[in-house]
Amino acid sequence: MNLLPAMILYLSVGCGEWYLALRRTLACARGEKVLLVSIVFIENLLGLWVLSNFIRTNNWFLALSYSAGGAAGALIVAMKSPKATDGVVHTAGS
Repeated sequence: MNLLPAMILYLSVGCGEWYLALRRTLACARGEKVLLVSIVFIENLLGLWVLSNFIRTNNWFLALSYSAGGAAGALIVAMKSPKATDGVVHTAGS
């Protein structure tokens, strides 16, 4: 596989895995046990797939793309979510 398509694939997998981690946290908080177990299973498969490919190829660009995908997922969610201080009214003495 050429480097550019592989980097895009790993970036997408990293972003998707970060989303799954966020969704797993939400499923845990809501008590959605079946969904939680399913998400953990998929996350582990993706992580092991990336790890096995990295061990076989020793390609650090792909590892960096995977990490950048996770960071991109975090950035997307951070940009869409409201700030923690939005809607908070500060009064004197509080």
